[in-house]
Amino acid sequence: MKVIELIKKLNEIGYDENTELTFGVVNRENGNWYEAPFDEINYGIDLTGEPYHNDVINIDVDVDSVEEYQKEKTDSAVESFVDEIQEVLNKYQRKLIF
Repeated sequence: MKVIELIKKLNEIGYDENTELTFGVVNRENGNWYEAPFDEINYGIDLTGEPYHNDVINIDVDVDSVEEYQKEKTDSAVESFVDEIQEVLNKYQRKLIF
């Protein structure tokens, strides 16, 4: 996203000195949203190894600290794995029966 696009969107929404900006992650599997703590802003030499040229600014959020999101993703992965194993077992059982 270009900075100007963010500024235009903020101006469209409207804000004042009391407006908070939060960062979050969405679990695309179920639509749940989780706030992710703001970590830091990187630019210039820290980000690209080159002097700052106004070209890229990175805003980091700490997704690993969002425990509910991590648990949900892990549970979903385990469920998918169990479903796949069950499918394999079912296919194997059908072959034994026939």
